[in-house]
Amino acid sequence: MIEVKNSHKSSVPSDWVMVSSTKAVSRFHSPFIIENYRHLNQLREQLVLDCSAEWLNFLDHFSEHYHPVSKAIGHLATVDCLFSLAQVAKQGDYCR
Repeated sequence: MIEVKNSHKSSVPSDWVMVSSTKAVSRFHSPFIIENYRHLNQLREQLVLDCSAEWLNFLDHFSEHYHPVSKAIGHLATVDCLFSLAQVAKQGDYCR
């Protein structure tokens, strides 16, 4: 964004686009910025579409292995709980 005092506004090229202005200054974008900004927005939209497609692809592949992974997570949670109880028992000199 280029900021120009309103007194010098006439020296701005005609193909530049005014973005905003105040009593003292006007702000412009060059054609280069406008074109690249459009391209950036297109890439952002494509990124969202690609991410959504890959997420759905991941879910499709993950659903094939859901039950074994779910069982493993359950067993891991049990081991974690027992380990935590053992740590507490060790710190408090419990005999059970």
